[in-house]
Amino acid sequence: MKRGWRYRGLVAGLLLWPMLVSAKQHPTAECRWLHDRILILKQSIARGDTLGTREELARWQQEYQKKRCSQYDY
Repeated sequence: MKRGWRYRGLVAGLLLWPMLVSAKQHPTAECRWLHDRILILKQSIARGDTLGTREELARWQQEYQKKRCSQYDY
């Protein structure tokens, strides 16, 4: 009886292993928003809008780094 349960656990583990290995890290909604916001602010600065934009960009970049959002693919 014990042997049967051990094999069931092994089979379940082997079936779940590919899902765990192939799972890609997906960005959270907040990280995605931060990434998009930073891109928009950089584009605004490139077009000449600098009134408060650089300060806001610096603030969002700090938040982006603090939340470790750079580990995700965008």
